Amino acid sequence: MGSKGKKSRVTLQDVADFAGVNRVTASVALGRSPQGGTRVSEATRRRVVEAAHQLSYTPNALARALHGKRTHIIGYYSGYETLNALHPFSAAVLNGLQRRCRQHQQDLLLFGSFERATDADIYAALLNGKIDGLVMLPTPLSPMMDKLFASPLPIVGIANAHPSIPCVVVDDAAGSVMIADYLAKQGHRRILYRTHVERRTSSVRRLEAFCAAARDYDMSVVVTHIGDDHLLTDAEIGLLTGNRDQCPTAAVCWMDLCAYSLLAQCEGLGLSVPDDLAIVGFDGVDPAIKPARRLTTVAAPWVDVAIQAADQLLALLQGDKVPPETVFPVELQIGDTT
Repeated sequence: MGSKGKKSRVTLQDVADFAGVNRVTASVALGRSPQGGTRVSEATRRRVVEAAHQLSYTPNALARALHGKRTHIIGYYSGYETLNALHPFSAAVLNGLQRRCRQHQQDLLLFGSFERATDADIYAALLNGKIDGLVMLPTPLSPMMDKLFASPLPIVGIANAHPSIPCVVVDDAAGSVMIADYLAKQGHRRILYRTHVERRTSSVRRLEAFCAAARDYDMSVVVTHIGDDHLLTDAEIGLLTGNRDQCPTAAVCWMDLCAYSLLAQCEGLGLSVPDDLAIVGFDGVDPAIKPARRLTTVAAPWVDVAIQAADQLLALLQGDKVPPETVFPVELQIGDTT
């Protein structure tokens, strides 16, 4: 059992003692059915939840493990991000997870951003015994990420690799090299690269691979780190509308929705795409409303990624080993924006 055996020794009574309440109150506070009409105040509930968080207590999960029982429910956690089924990336992931769950008679429980919840609340909700394991999107700002990865809960990550858990990702580096090769052949040497200010593993890999390939082609790359993928910064506007002999002839965006937003704003800036500015995205996902233009992009098989993540999670639940990182190939799709 090793370290996991040590983590599992924390009992409900330990949590109750730590919080200064009795065992029944602790049980009710952690989401179990009221016993004998027992009710707890919000302040008491938060004190018990915080105690469980600090002690790394996982209610119900331990009891199921001891008795070999499963709920046959797996969870999907989008981290701090809003879980929007209309978002093309989320839609593809949910599609893949639901397909595999249906085939294996599993239910899927979705966890969104837990707005207004504390870290302790999030931890308790994810480890309250309702799910057997979790597929999640690891991002630097995801609450409880390190705490979750140290818990006994089986977890598989998608899209962003993380050394603490097995992850299913796409070949971000190869995709960026494809973009650099293509733009170089098209004669582009001045590039604007738009990436997110948050250092996700996928966005970092894309940026680093593109810049390395661009150096081989003697490209000049201006990198902007943006907080809002849908808006151009003043610096970017100045760069794109400056001296035509010095401004970028192509823009590479770290994801498609960022590229579509840039495309929509080019008209207002008096820029013709692709004559004045070629635009390339990454992911191969369309907005909810079908766009008028076909974006040149690197297409990633996100449905297949989600299916594989579900397969690996089910394998972990059976006690099987899975690779630390599984990488799906990508392909460059040429549209009318380059």
